[in-house]
Amino acid sequence: MGNSEASVSHSGEVSKIRPSLARAIGGVAVVAFGGVLVGGYIAGREKLAGIVLFGFLAMVAGVALQRYGQFTTPRQKLWAYGLASGAMLASAAALLAPKAIGPHPKYGGFAIAFGYLLGYAGHELGHLFTHQELPVNATVSELTLHATMAGSIMGVVYGTLPSLTPLFGYGIVAHKLPAGFGGAEALDRDGLPVWVMALPAAAVGLAAVPLSLATPDLGPIVRAVFYGVSTGVFAHVALDMIPECTGGGAGHGHGTVSCDPHADRNRHHAVASTVAGAGVLFVAWQLLAAL
Repeated sequence: MGNSEASVSHSGEVSKIRPSLARAIGGVAVVAFGGVLVGGYIAGREKLAGIVLFGFLAMVAGVALQRYGQFTTPRQKLWAYGLASGAMLASAAALLAPKAIGPHPKYGGFAIAFGYLLGYAGHELGHLFTHQELPVNATVSELTLHATMAGSIMGVVYGTLPSLTPLFGYGIVAHKLPAGFGGAEALDRDGLPVWVMALPAAAVGLAAVPLSLATPDLGPIVRAVFYGVSTGVFAHVALDMIPECTGGGAGHGHGTVSCDPHADRNRHHAVASTVAGAGVLFVAWQLLAAL
């Protein structure tokens, strides 16, 4: 067998192993999440277990929306990306950032910047590993980091968590559902099975429940840093998904959105979709806040 044939054979074997590893990671995450939920209920963390289960299902709903929503044409994909990214950015700014700034404005603000740069660094350096055929991509890695940070916060402030009211539940859905949708889109783009989205979906519970049992209450600076980093990472994911059309050459588009430099109408739809995503989030929050 020649070198070229051996290389093709090895590449084929790796391409088969990568999806299998991704499914295995997803399966392990689901099993571990189920174990943590049971442990949380047994240990008296029923409220926390219910909240993280709700978040898990919200992200799964986002994945299902992407999978079965029939977003097939370029224009439909553009609007899907725009709505999701706009909603995620509004969620980060309105629902997460105040929790970082409130406990300590300076540390919280710096932590938001650091979290955004951490997401950027993970995304850029993640490209160095694309040739390694890893079972997760940059988007899933960033979402997992964000979810772990969010779960850590929930664990250490367990005693002050509100009950799962409609407004609190809306806050969870507002960033988990678009995140699930965007993560599933990125996996499709990279040829990975959506099963691996179970990892960021489960990460909140995997961090929150054990930490609620093992960690004492933390000071305002530590809480501000945790919230800030989580906010920054999530904002980076939102902006990385935003549909962007640039001129020159054959055109460029984020994700799977293709924007020809002569198709100015796509730019109108890109702007309209992102503003609509943020607007829908705002209107829904206003309606629920008024209840």
